[in-house]
Amino acid sequence: MIKQRLNESIKYIKRDALAGTVAGVMAVPLTVGICLMSEYPIMTGLYTVILAGVISFITYLFKPGNYTGMPGVAAGLAPALALGVHTFGMENMPFVILLTALFQAVVWKYRLERYILRIVPHYLVEGLLAGVGLKIALKFVPFLYDIEHESETWLNFEREVIILLSLVSFVSFVLLYKYYKKKMPALPYIVIMATSFVLSFFMPLPMISIDSVPFKLALPLPHFTGLNEQETFFLILKMIGYAMMLGTIDVIEQVMSNVAIEKMDPLNRKADSNNSLLAIWIANMGATFFGGMTNLDGLAKSTTNTVAGAVTKLSNVFTSLVILMVVLFPIILEHTPEYSLGIIMVYSGWKMIANIAHVRSEGRYALIMAGICGFLVFELGIFEGLLLLLLAHALIQYIFMRRIGKSTKEVIDLFKDTFKPDSDKTKVEREDMIAEPSVPTLDRWVKAINSHDLNALMQVYRDDAIMIPAFSTRIRRSKDQIRDLYRDLFEKHELMVAPYQVISQKVDGFKVDSGQYKIKWKSAGFEETNDLRFSFVIKDGQIVSHHSSIEPGEDISISHPEAYDESYIE
Repeated sequence: MIKQRLNESIKYIKRDALAGTVAGVMAVPLTVGICLMSEYPIMTGLYTVILAGVISFITYLFKPGNYTGMPGVAAGLAPALALGVHTFGMENMPFVILLTALFQAVVWKYRLERYILRIVPHYLVEGLLAGVGLKIALKFVPFLYDIEHESETWLNFEREVIILLSLVSFVSFVLLYKYYKKKMPALPYIVIMATSFVLSFFMPLPMISIDSVPFKLALPLPHFTGLNEQETFFLILKMIGYAMMLGTIDVIEQVMSNVAIEKMDPLNRKADSNNSLLAIWIANMGATFFGGMTNLDGLAKSTTNTVAGAVTKLSNVFTSLVILMVVLFPIILEHTPEYSLGIIMVYSGWKMIANIAHVRSEGRYALIMAGICGFLVFELGIFEGLLLLLLAHALIQYIFMRRIGKSTKEVIDLFKDTFKPDSDKTKVEREDMIAEPSVPTLDRWVKAINSHDLNALMQVYRDDAIMIPAFSTRIRRSKDQIRDLYRDLFEKHELMVAPYQVISQKVDGFKVDSGQYKIKWKSAGFEETNDLRFSFVIKDGQIVSHHSSIEPGEDISISHPEAYDESYIE
C-alpha cells in the first residue's frame, strides 16, 4: 500500500505541486494572523506549519486520514493558546502542548474520538467557534484603521485614506471570494496580499512586526521556578485540564473538517478521522521541541488545496516549501501592511460566526444552545463557556427524559450506552420495528441507509430526482442536493430506518411505493425515534420523486427538540 500511494503521488505530482504552492501562498497570511491572535511568535507558527505539512505526507503513506487536507495552526484554537500563554507563560507552553499531544495519542490509540463526539454535540462546537470568531474579528478590526503616524486628532487625512483603502479592499476581497471560492479560492488572498505589498512602497502604511525567532531545539520541560510543592501540584493539574480541553477541541475540529474534506475529494475517497488524528498528535509532539503550536487540517487551507487540484498529501510538502521560502526570506512579511491582514482575519472571524447558521437544520433547541455557547465563550472563555453549556445540556436532557417517563436509572443506562464499543452496537435492537417488505427499490434504499453507504444510496435515485424531505422545508431538485441532505443525515449516530405498511402500485408506466417507516438515531447518548410517511415514484428501478412527512399526531418540535424546526426555511 505504501508503494501504491507513492506511485499515486508521483503520478499526480504536477497537480499536487501547483495546488500546494497556491495553498502555501494563502496559508502564509492566515498563519501570521493566527499567531498574532495566539500571542505566539510568527516564525514559530510558520515552523509549525512546515513540520505539520511534512508529517501529514509521511503518515498518509502509512495510514491515510483524508487525502487533500492541509494542516496548520487553527484559528479556532487561537484564543485558547493565548489563554495558555497568559496562564502558564510561554516557557511552559511546550510542556502543555506535549500533554495535549499525549492526550490526543491516547484518543487515537483507543479511538475515543467517537465518544467525545457523542458527549459534545457538534452544534455546541459550532457555537464555540462562533464565539471564537467574534473574538478574532474584534481583535483585528483596529488593523483596518491603524495609521503609522498618530496625531492629536483621531480622524485625520492619513486615517481617512487607510479607512477608505480598507473598505475598498474588504469589499473586493468578499466579492472575489464569493465568485471564485469554488474555482480559485486562493485568488482573493493573493490579490489582497499582492496589492498591499505594492502599495507598501508608495504609502505610509503600518506594517506587520516580525520578531526574529531562530529555530532552536529544546526538551519540552516544565518550569516551576519559585513555586512550592503544593503550588506545583495544582499547576500541573491545571495544565492537564487545559491540555485535555485543548486536545478535545482540536479533535472535534479535525473530525468536522474531515467531513467537509471528504465531500470535496476529487476521487470520492472516504476519510478516516482516526488516521487524521495520528498525523495531528505526531506533528504536535514534534512541535514541542521547538516551542511550536497545535495543528489540524483547517477548512480554508484544505478547500484551497483541493479546489486548486490536489489529489494526494504530497501537495502539503509543496505548501511547506512555500512557507520555508518565507522563513528564509522574511522581507516578504516585512512588507505586508496590517490592513491586508486585518481584512483576511476579520473575514475569517465572520465566517466562523456565520457557520452557526448550519445549526438551524438541527432545530430550535440546537440553535439556541449554540448561540448561548458562543456568547459564553466570548464572555467567559473557551473552557468555561463550553463546560457550562455541557452541564446545562446534560441537565436539560435529564429533565426531558424524566418528563417522557424515563427513570433516573434508565437515563443513566442510556448515557452509559454512549460508551459501548461500536461492535456491541452493530446489531441495533429491532424488536419494536417491523421487518422490511420485499420491494426491490425500497430494499436497496433501506439497505444503503442502514449501512451508511452514500454511493449505493445515490444509485437508487435518478439524476433528475426530486425530494421533499420531512426534516427540512427545502425541496431538493437534483441528485447533488439529495446527496448533501443524506451526508448530513449520516452524521447521526446509529442511524437506521425500517419501513412498514408498504403499498405498491403501477400508474401510467411508473411504480409507486407508499407507506410508513420508522427512523432512529442517537443524539448525545439518547435515542431519537420518529414515524414518517413516504411515497416513492419509481421509473426503471430508480426513484424519480421522493416525498416524506411527519406522521400525524406527533408534535416533533416538542417531543424531539433536537430533531426538527418547523419554522426553519433554508
